[in-house]
Amino acid sequence: MLSNKIACFLAFVLPLIAVAAADPTTRVTIHEEERFCILLPPNPGDDIADSLEESVSFCTSTTPQVRYAKEMPSSFILTYNYAQGPDLTYSQVTGTIDPAAYSLSTSDDGGMASHKLPDGARCLGYRYFIQFVEPNEGVFCIRCCHNKDDCHTDQADKGCKVVIPGTY
Repeated sequence: MLSNKIACFLAFVLPLIAVAAADPTTRVTIHEEERFCILLPPNPGDDIADSLEESVSFCTSTTPQVRYAKEMPSSFILTYNYAQGPDLTYSQVTGTIDPAAYSLSTSDDGGMASHKLPDGARCLGYRYFIQFVEPNEGVFCIRCCHNKDDCHTDQADKGCKVVIPGTY
């Protein structure tokens, strides 16, 4: 009987420990409508897809919960639109970017980051997330979800406007 209680306790606690131990440089968040963090390549001009594993957090403003984040490049985010799912099942930000503000190539098709890649990436307060940065389209999007079905990480080739509908 005691061993069943210990097993249940460990099954609950070990995933929480793994999340806490995840790489703090790959945190994303939608903290509030005007304050959010996304993943970008570590160096200006790096290809989005080629540098996914090395991506780091960039925030629109100081976000104490994401201690190791870099400041979002000036004028990178041109527009953004915040939305929430029914019963707060997800939060998302969709918008437009100026690729030149971070020296990104307008021929870069971009790529998808999620709770699966880069290793250790997490959206604070949520179990799942999906994010696209598409310099060739001039758009970005991020959705943080409580339920896996709200974050369609199986559609990496579809891009922002299909996977995360919203105002761009």
